[in-house]
Amino acid sequence: MPFTKKSRIRSFASVSKRLNLSNRVYRGVMAIPVDKIVGSVGRAADLGAGFRLKRPDARYYRIRKAMEKGEILPPIIVYQVGDEYYVLDGNHRVAVAKELGMEFIDAEVIEFFPAPKRESRALRKKREEFEKLTGLTAIDAGEPRHYDSFLNYIKDYAENMKRSLGREVPLQEAALNWFLGVYTPVVQAIVERGLEEIFPKKSLADIFAFVQDYKWYKSQKEGYDIGFDRALEGFIQEIAGKKEHDQIEQRTLVQKMEGLLEEVLPWLKKE
Repeated sequence: MPFTKKSRIRSFASVSKRLNLSNRVYRGVMAIPVDKIVGSVGRAADLGAGFRLKRPDARYYRIRKAMEKGEILPPIIVYQVGDEYYVLDGNHRVAVAKELGMEFIDAEVIEFFPAPKRESRALRKKREEFEKLTGLTAIDAGEPRHYDSFLNYIKDYAENMKRSLGREVPLQEAALNWFLGVYTPVVQAIVERGLEEIFPKKSLADIFAFVQDYKWYKSQKEGYDIGFDRALEGFIQEIAGKKEHDQIEQRTLVQKMEGLLEEVLPWLKKE
């Protein structure tokens, strides 16, 4: 089964680990948009696409009947992350609200925030150097070596642009074109395929770097540039395996991926 966020409800536990959510603020009771409710706290496995209950029970039908009559029910309880919500209490009510096409539902809101980010001196130095050279400030890698890798690829991209345009191409011009034409589409595909949840402690930039390195290795092996689409598919199949996402043991998966890359790319060293 392909990795896709569209086919499953998000788990607050996965999001919390990935974003290191530890600070919270109680926001009180308010009406929230039903279409912004995207996940559940502890019950994601019981919900299908569109927040439908996989096994509707008598309680679901009682709640549906009450809501169809316009009866006032207690507010649900949700965790807020950004502009999205995860249901702590009230999955049945949300399932009915979405099925009935309701725009808003009353909720008791607890908003979560990431803990202050700590980064090593080496990482901060690499990021600052990369941003100064390229002008790109939206790439948040978690390992210093990834910035070196990105810079090397941007320099190659600049050379390709030079040959294509027949003129010198400033590094920052090439960087912007690389960011818009390569980095952004691949990151979007990474999000759509659910790889964020497989690597909860890695940033999108880190996952992009893994796919980029896998593409380089496979292209060298095949003798031609395989392209990012094929690289992403190969990365999912070869590194992540063909198992269902929720059956993959995340720690083993990351070790497998890093082990393969370090085996085929000796210059990849952890800092």
